[in-house]
Amino acid sequence: MKTGSKKRGFLILICLALSLLAVGCNMSSNPNSNKDDKYFTGYKGIEMEYTKAMPPDKIYYYGDSQDNTFDINVEVKNKGSSWSRGGIYVSGYDPTMIQIYGVNPLKGGGRGCRLDIGNIGFGSFGGFFRCDDFTVGLGGSQNANDNFEVNYADVAIKNIWDKLGLETILGQGDIAWARSGDKNTWSVTMDKPGIDAEYAGHGRLMIGIFSGISFDRTFGMTYLLEGNNYEYPGGEMANMNFDGNIITWPRGLDQTYVPFMITNCYLYTTYASPIVCIDPMPYSENAKVCTPKSYTGTSGQGAPVAVTLIEQENTPRQVIFTIHVKNVGGGQVYDPGRLEKCSPYSPARVTNDDLNIVYIGDIRVSGDLQRLDCTPNDFIRLNPSTKEGIVTCAYEMPYGSIKSAYQAPLVLELWYGYSTTMEKRVLVKRAI
Repeated sequence: MKTGSKKRGFLILICLALSLLAVGCNMSSNPNSNKDDKYFTGYKGIEMEYTKAMPPDKIYYYGDSQDNTFDINVEVKNKGSSWSRGGIYVSGYDPTMIQIYGVNPLKGGGRGCRLDIGNIGFGSFGGFFRCDDFTVGLGGSQNANDNFEVNYADVAIKNIWDKLGLETILGQGDIAWARSGDKNTWSVTMDKPGIDAEYAGHGRLMIGIFSGISFDRTFGMTYLLEGNNYEYPGGEMANMNFDGNIITWPRGLDQTYVPFMITNCYLYTTYASPIVCIDPMPYSENAKVCTPKSYTGTSGQGAPVAVTLIEQENTPRQVIFTIHVKNVGGGQVYDPGRLEKCSPYSPARVTNDDLNIVYIGDIRVSGDLQRLDCTPNDFIRLNPSTKEGIVTCAYEMPYGSIKSAYQAPLVLELWYGYSTTMEKRVLVKRAI
């Protein structure tokens, strides 16, 4: 090898080494990086697709034969970071010609259930269910030693709480239920010692609170899936199978295309924990370990609703955070308490009040269970055109004796319902 080639090769190795060193330094100095970055990134939630040949591209009608049957199989996979509970619906076909077992669109699914939330988060919060045909979720009372005894009105709801491990978590808190007229009111206190707020987050608490919502009521098929996180790398998946049958055939018709629309309605959360700077003396010129700066969520948080920007302003008594949120998943955001309206068989009309509502399920400085005060509300209303929304929250600094700045994670969890659809057109031919 010539001397010039050796020198060039040596210089290339030096450049590569310096580049790797620079990348390593940049990663370690990034105040917003943590061990969860591997999972809490991206913009996906529950993804779905038709299983191959289910339904097939072509179906034949054989008259009064069992060969008229077919399957619609949908694979759902949780590619985001949150636990999720949802329902899959099949619609779009002519119900006088096609029958999907378990689906009776001519009957209707009842008025459904609605949950209105008051103040929520890992402090004290509550609200009420309004339902027409069942006693929602939980009932019970506290005994003398402050352990909540849970009575389940629905076995399915008990199964949800068991899988999420919520009975133990909430049993240590202060839970009260009451019934007044057609309302089931509830309240929860999550700031008692021993409450594992981190475990209750990431969708578990939200799903537990909304466990009275029924997807089966309006002819859906329900799933409960763990997210893509360090406890379950890759995320959980399930196959939803619908049995179909051609029950009638119009006279004089040789073939027709039948559309099958799949609607996916699910509960989801967005979790973010950027490192922020808490500075009790923002106007001081003393040396500090940090200075307040904006957080930009350029890679998402493993959910279809993303925290895109957090602006920070420090005062001697408060830290004010202006939080920007956007629907980036391509679907429709629902008020989670009204997610039953997402069903194509819901008799209730969807209004603007049901859509584009994102609740602030949790917002606090890590290590402090004090919930931040948010204005104008504890929810964010997204603009239907831009799909963006803003809320301002204030942190009251509790440590009067601390005069120097310090870093801490700002824990933020958003609660919402989400809906996506897909469609497949199948050719149906008369065989005889």
